[in-house]
Amino acid sequence: MCALAVPLLIGCGRKERRFESVCQIVRRQVVETDEHGVATQIDLELEWDPCPEDQYQMVRGGAEFARCIARYHDGDAVPVRVSHWWDERGYFTWDVYQVGDCRRPIEVNSEGSFERSQECQDTASYGLGNGYVCNRRPFRRLVNVCPWMARH
Repeated sequence: MCALAVPLLIGCGRKERRFESVCQIVRRQVVETDEHGVATQIDLELEWDPCPEDQYQMVRGGAEFARCIARYHDGDAVPVRVSHWWDERGYFTWDVYQVGDCRRPIEVNSEGSFERSQECQDTASYGLGNGYVCNRRPFRRLVNVCPWMARH
């Protein structure tokens, strides 16, 4: 994919910045339903296709988000919008506020939304592969392509 990261609003210092990218919908899971079986909470797993290595994002949304996201299918590539801001704990963080045409209010302390980011390399002993080791901290190549993943 050629659209990597397009800053929507350039901030300076520790202000909020917004980005647009593309993700593939990996899977969805209904978390809660109402008495009629209608989803009131949904988890959506996204893969950041333009970002190097394995970068995934799990977003949780409410009833309106669940209704809207039903128009998309697993495997669809969708535009996403990301907010990146300085966290009071002393580092930058980010979250997705829109998937495709579906707006999603960010709840900063939501237990259901998180990212899973890692860079893995094969390991070997005496010339034979014996596994791999993974680093979960953002690395320079990742942040160059997907700047919202920067922590500092």
